Amino acid sequence: MSTVDKLDHKFYTGILNNRTLKIPFQNAKQAHIAKQVLEPDPVLNPNDFHMDYIIGTPSSTLVIIFHSVDDRLLRVGVNNCIESIKTIIETFDEL
Repeated sequence: MSTVDKLDHKFYTGILNNRTLKIPFQNAKQAHIAKQVLEPDPVLNPNDFHMDYIIGTPSSTLVIIFHSVDDRLLRVGVNNCIESIKTIIETFDEL
């Protein structure tokens, strides 16, 4: 069982929704930079919503696993994360 599979099946008290987003980057360095940029973002109520960031296979893939108690929090959290990823990718494009 891979690390992603283990995280997908991890038990969180009260967490009902688990979703995985895999984002391919051009290279492993970009995936690691994106992970480092996203990890410090605080979550207002980590008991209701939180995210796990891991580098997938291949190493140029960032895997984000969202855990949420309801659909609304999941939607808001995923949207915010995608907006942050969009900004990171735009920054890569400017370099």
